[in-house]
Amino acid sequence: MLTQIVTFVNRYDGISTMTSRMNNRIMKKLIMKIYLPFLLCVVGLVSSLTQAQSRPPAKVLVEPISFAPIEVSIETVGTAEAVKSVSLFPAAADRVTAVLFTPGDFVEKGTLLVELDARRQRASLLRAKIELADRERELSRLEKSKANGAITQSELDEARSFVELAKVSVAEAQANLDDRQVLAPISGYLGLTDVEVGDRINQSTLITTIDKRDQLYINFLVPESAVGLVGTKTQVKVQAWNNRGDVLNASLAQLDSRINTEDRTLKVRALLNNQDDKYRPGLSFKVNLNAKGAEYPIVPEASLAWGATGSHVWIEENGKAVKKKVEIKQRLRGYILVEGDLDGGDTLIVEGIQRLREGAAVSGSSLMAEK
Repeated sequence: MLTQIVTFVNRYDGISTMTSRMNNRIMKKLIMKIYLPFLLCVVGLVSSLTQAQSRPPAKVLVEPISFAPIEVSIETVGTAEAVKSVSLFPAAADRVTAVLFTPGDFVEKGTLLVELDARRQRASLLRAKIELADRERELSRLEKSKANGAITQSELDEARSFVELAKVSVAEAQANLDDRQVLAPISGYLGLTDVEVGDRINQSTLITTIDKRDQLYINFLVPESAVGLVGTKTQVKVQAWNNRGDVLNASLAQLDSRINTEDRTLKVRALLNNQDDKYRPGLSFKVNLNAKGAEYPIVPEASLAWGATGSHVWIEENGKAVKKKVEIKQRLRGYILVEGDLDGGDTLIVEGIQRLREGAAVSGSSLMAEK
């Protein structure tokens, strides 16, 4: 190396003849100071390239690129609602003569709950039945007379019309009488009541409520940006705020037909099994939705490297290491979903990435084979 440097310096001895005013020794020192570092760098670079060409391929572990859907989780607050709920109002205005239930009781459909004063309605029904019986006797007599030719057909038709009208009167009287009884329209649990015997109530008086709560709807809202993630395969988990220890599975039941334009949300209903009658309508729940989104390449955490420009992975192509820039989309346990220029046919370098360089020769062995 020193011989080459001396030779290089000697070539410049003629400079003294061109610059007679400068000292030849000073000129040589100046040349040595300027060009010596440059020559050393060039020699070092050539030596490194020579060693790299003679270096054997780096041994690495590889596996095919695989894809997995991104997991989307949405947390919100929901409110429980009975799967069937009825508010009872009377069909008629009158005085209460009997209250036949206790709040909190379970009743079957058709159970009599409240009776109103029905004396006038019973009398009206009795009068209608008497008039019907009288019209039917009259019709029977006229039919016999018609058989003997004593009356005309029009007289017989008129009698038949009177009978039908009498039947209508009976039906009306029966309906008025039935309206004096309040029956349970569904099976369920009764709510509180302020109605007592002797009260005079009308059609706007709330008697009580009935809730069928063996199943509960959990009503909640999701933002419009997440509407595409809500579907039949969406997993719904709920936790009652008064009992956060129990995580319950619910099923997505109903979606509203439109987005609310005021808060840009969609109303959703999940169905929760409540056979043990542990939860009540109106109870608040923490709701967690888990859905699958778009698919992305999934790589082990150990295969992700970082550089000055961000994160990247190494791909083996034709025995060479190729760097691929990626962006992290989601971290999972032991794995990372990334987005980048990766295809299903690529071979990912999983281990041995610490000393890799772009274009370096690699010798890959399957990770599965190593295991």
